[in-house]
Amino acid sequence: MKKKLLAASVGLISMVSAVSPLQALTAPFPDIAVSSENAAAIDFLKGKGIIAGYPDGSFQPNKTINRAEALKLIFLARKVLKIEDAAGSAQVTFPDVKSKDWYYEYVQKAAKLGIVKGYEDATFKPANEITAAESLKIIEVGLIPTFQSTSVATAPFTDVTIDRWYAPFLAYAKSKFFVEAKGDGSYGPERKMTRAEFAEAIYRVVYTQSNSLEKYPLNLNWQYCNNFELGYKIKRPYAWEVILAGKQIIFWRKDQANGQVSFARVYPNSAAAVVAVDDNLSKLSLEKYLALIDYGDGSSKALSTMNGLPYASVQIDKSGLQDSYFQLANGKIVAIYAQIGDGTLNAQLKEEILNIIGSVKESNSVDANEKSCLVMDAEIKASEAGNTVSTKDQLISELMKFVLVNGKAEQALGKINDEIIIETDSIGIGTGPVDYYYSASVNLSLKIDRNSATVLASETGKTSAF
Repeated sequence: MKKKLLAASVGLISMVSAVSPLQALTAPFPDIAVSSENAAAIDFLKGKGIIAGYPDGSFQPNKTINRAEALKLIFLARKVLKIEDAAGSAQVTFPDVKSKDWYYEYVQKAAKLGIVKGYEDATFKPANEITAAESLKIIEVGLIPTFQSTSVATAPFTDVTIDRWYAPFLAYAKSKFFVEAKGDGSYGPERKMTRAEFAEAIYRVVYTQSNSLEKYPLNLNWQYCNNFELGYKIKRPYAWEVILAGKQIIFWRKDQANGQVSFARVYPNSAAAVVAVDDNLSKLSLEKYLALIDYGDGSSKALSTMNGLPYASVQIDKSGLQDSYFQLANGKIVAIYAQIGDGTLNAQLKEEILNIIGSVKESNSVDANEKSCLVMDAEIKASEAGNTVSTKDQLISELMKFVLVNGKAEQALGKINDEIIIETDSIGIGTGPVDYYYSASVNLSLKIDRNSATVLASETGKTSAF
């Protein structure tokens, strides 16, 4: 079954798209890849002096964090947020926390402020690995002055019942997108927290608080899938697959728990967004373009502007789907057809779809911190197969950086050594003759304007039909 998106999606998407991305341009530590999900968070916290690496320069993202280490990060983050430490209650003593211990001050402050409590035997157990549930409690109580624990009416995750002590903390974190559910709707509250996960949660709270936001913008650090040859770029959630189908792109969140093998049919905890481009040869305005599409009764259309582009959404009540349209400066129409399942992940997937739509921007080149959709697709496939990106895909990535950059055709061709001219258009596109080159080593054709020495476009396979 399918569920419709938020009725007030236009306003919400506009708010989402207004937040600037904050991606790491360089790896913050040698064991943190720039493209990793937590890179931006770790880079941000490192820059603020909240986290640091080990003596060998590494960060060790998968290493668990203990209770004492977690409190140190909380108080460093409090300084960044300029939260004053109130006087609190009388000093609390723990038999296993001595005044000579490096973490003594942090434990004392946290106990006075009610951020932590001891165990039933009156000990603190500073070396104990902190759980995900404990982490969210100290992060929320320690970093959000307005936070108040309230009763929970609905289980926030499939593995969190409303009667557990940590249910209010997990429900709050989920509502603010400080954390997200796994593919089956669970969270794993009793699992040990890794350094990368803890850093991500602190970062999301600090970013949200610093910018006075109601909740964390999910697409803030997603990577752009740059389809510059068709004139646009769009962000992909880390857990979603990217599938290239000719000039269409499918973003797919697979329902692995229910054995989904194709995006063609929506499963309870799945979602898909198909992105297609219509050349709009008649150069119709977006309003006139939509007027030609008969959605029938029970649908509603709304036009506005998003990211500087004319934007329209169509809510299809009967089918529970939503279509979105953007018009590029060249008149082309970017259409996004979205659908989501009605399982436990529905609310989260709904938000992710809105953030995907809200990220669409015009593009005619690939920035240094972005990837072409072709390269992103190759990297995802390689990662799923447990491989690294092939030399061929790396070379394609390099070639993509020269497309539509004036005078760089010779440098692009210099990256390959087996190019051949397969066709020449002596009339060209109005600026002069166009040559079509093909490289068998990367199975890629390049369309080059001879006079300006500019790579105009690329196409997979040996072809001049583009």
